[in-house]
Amino acid sequence: MTFLKNLLFRYSKRINDYFVDAVRVYVLKGEEDARWAALVSAKVAGEKQRKLMIEDLSNMASNVMQNFPNKLTRKSLSERLLSLKQDIESKNWDLKDVRGEKGEISKPISEYLSCLDQPDPSIFRRKYPELF
Repeated sequence: MTFLKNLLFRYSKRINDYFVDAVRVYVLKGEEDARWAALVSAKVAGEKQRKLMIEDLSNMASNVMQNFPNKLTRKSLSERLLSLKQDIESKNWDLKDVRGEKGEISKPISEYLSCLDQPDPSIFRRKYPELF
């Protein structure tokens, strides 16, 4: 039982790492593919983990608004975070929805999708090392 529990915990942590890194790339670079990757990773996550991801997005938006020096950039970054949060909150995603979303995402960003299936969050750090 401990082995299975550890395996599930590692998977959950890797999904979360993937999500956080995808969000970072989306927010800082504006890359829509990274936004889709973050959205799908949130949908793949379990309900409790998804709720934590939503809370993280709210906290990130709040931190950006309080700490980012440039007002225009601060507003833009915060809006990206809150828009993603709203999309994740729009529905309690089930397995059927996730499969459909993965089908939509597989064409434009198959590299991100294959890394989500493993899950391998390092794709974002390899592609954008300057952000990490």
